[in-house]
Amino acid sequence: MNYLRYTAVFLGIAVLSALIVLALNAWADAGLGSAGQLLAPAMIAALLEGRSFVREESRMPNPSEAWNFALLATGLAIVLNVALSYASTWVIPPASVQSVTPFGTRGYWIMLVVHSIIYLLSNRFFLGLGARNEEARRNRPGAS
Repeated sequence: MNYLRYTAVFLGIAVLSALIVLALNAWADAGLGSAGQLLAPAMIAALLEGRSFVREESRMPNPSEAWNFALLATGLAIVLNVALSYASTWVIPPASVQSVTPFGTRGYWIMLVVHSIIYLLSNRFFLGLGARNEEARRNRPGAS
């Protein structure tokens, strides 16, 4: 598994989605944004990692490899989430206004624990989903 690629995809999706939400909120004078916005980067990064694993290894990851990836990717996602939350309060103050709980509060840490559990499960699920999709694509008649 390529954790640098996972990190790059996670950061790219997280920053891009935050900028899109901020732009839409400014343009439409709305209050868009949700917890799903924080989870989507991990889901997409794990999905792409599963596809890449099958392409590079020409096999499905075994359960041990998949859970190992899910644990390490969850650790990465937590660190990236905390770093982005902390950075957004300084770099883009309007971004911190849209957050459910301010950085560092008790509610923030509770939400981080909940997100951590969801990160773990979604990293595992979407890695497998991406791998199964790539394996199915490779096994279709006429696929190269």
